[in-house]
Amino acid sequence: MSSFVIAVFASIIAVTAAVGWLAWNRLHTLLTYFQQEEYNGRRFLGAVKRVRLYDVRASLVLLAVIPLTAAVEYLSLGRWWIVAIFFAAAAVIAWIGWKERGYRYKKPLAMTERARRIRNVAAILAVPLVLLALFGAVLAIVGLQLLPFTLVIANALLKPGQERINEGYIEEARTKLARMNPVRIGITGSFGKTTTKHIFAEVLAVSGPVFYSRGSINTVLGLTRHIRERLQWSHRYFIAEMGAYGIGSIKRLCDFVIPDYGIVTAIGDAHTERFGSVENIAKAKSELVEEVCANGGTAIVSTQVLAYRPFVDLRAANPGHVVSVGPEEDADIRIVSASLEQADWKIVLEDRRDGQNGARLEYELPLLGEHNVTNSALAVAAAWIIDPAIATRIPLVTPDVEQVPHRLQKRESPGQPLVLDDAYNANEAGFRNAVAVAAELARQRGGRAILVTPGIAELGIEHDRVHAKLGEYTAGLADVVYAVNPSRIGAFTGALASGGKPAIEVASFADARKALDSEAKPEDVVLYENDLPDLLEERRLL
Repeated sequence: MSSFVIAVFASIIAVTAAVGWLAWNRLHTLLTYFQQEEYNGRRFLGAVKRVRLYDVRASLVLLAVIPLTAAVEYLSLGRWWIVAIFFAAAAVIAWIGWKERGYRYKKPLAMTERARRIRNVAAILAVPLVLLALFGAVLAIVGLQLLPFTLVIANALLKPGQERINEGYIEEARTKLARMNPVRIGITGSFGKTTTKHIFAEVLAVSGPVFYSRGSINTVLGLTRHIRERLQWSHRYFIAEMGAYGIGSIKRLCDFVIPDYGIVTAIGDAHTERFGSVENIAKAKSELVEEVCANGGTAIVSTQVLAYRPFVDLRAANPGHVVSVGPEEDADIRIVSASLEQADWKIVLEDRRDGQNGARLEYELPLLGEHNVTNSALAVAAAWIIDPAIATRIPLVTPDVEQVPHRLQKRESPGQPLVLDDAYNANEAGFRNAVAVAAELARQRGGRAILVTPGIAELGIEHDRVHAKLGEYTAGLADVVYAVNPSRIGAFTGALASGGKPAIEVASFADARKALDSEAKPEDVVLYENDLPDLLEERRLL
């Protein structure tokens, strides 16, 4: 065998090895997005197209090999040039894989046991795709483009076993919860549920030790993990945030938790893409009230949700078991007044239910945003109902309620602009409140209100309408707007431009922060509104 043949063979092996190295790193890239889509194959494949998770750079390198080798033959440059081209292609592809390995995500891959199993099976499925590189550049390109499907297939193959594992964990958590038997409270709503949960947990702790999951853990599996790892005999109360991915989601959570009390914060158009209509959202959220009433418990709901038929019907069918909270005259527990004095709300509640003789409760709240008046009123009212004996102690703890991370959280450093971190907000009402707060604080400081936002996600057919309204509203209050990934919020940027406030377009939050490092002044207020996951913020060039 000639040295040239050996060299060609070695160069082909090098290209195949480089493709294998890239494929291994690419699987981790794809798995990160697959996990963000909660291992939903259909949504993930949609993200492949939307985020551009198909291979481009390595495919172009492989494609370039074909005309380059043809040119060598045509120009009679010497056959060793072909070997050099193959080795060069291998080096470039390996470099692409190395660069991809170092990419930093806002929400990195959590290498759980499930993720590891999916990755390993997908890697096995990817082996024949990688080996296609032995038979030519075109087949190597085909192999790279098919990589996303290996994860979907791997997940489908592992699904029966994964479901058995999950059910085992769920049953273990259910048994533990039943054995320890704390008072159980479910919280749901289109928005405000996480903030209400945090306020409620701090207030209710006056009555006894409270167990709750920090952040936005709101699924059966998420609660299962926290129960198995953290629930103790000393916990008197168990608070479960409940998220809905469709009609029946809350019912499944209630079957797991069996709540004695429930809190419903609001109904809105967040997640209309999942549900199809606001009416379906109301029906899904009302499942908590239905289950609580069936258990003989009490549901505390904002007066806003009583605009929807499921809640009206449940209230009529369960007199005394559905308590409304709000500023309206006919609210069961009325927000009599809410005044902002310096940075604190002073709020007065009045219990107008039969037998309560108009009892009043006054408290202070150090959280920004008008929406937190209702959130806190629901939390305080629920604690008041669950343990009336703590009424006199509630006002002692509310002034020290902690800011909820990433929900209009105030951050200030000497010589730097004031930052309002509202990264986890995902609804129209909260967006408006945050912009209004930023504008007012900027006015007080004598600076500019600077908004950085990618808009709102999962609005479905309401996407353009809501963003147009938000753009119009923002143009009247914000001084500067950075639109992140503006291609997905054209209605928002268009309304801004029409209002005389054209947006500064940036690809990511990181780019906006880099620009603001030099542009923002100490007297300015910078609002980071609704930081979307990697799936929605950007488009990749793999």
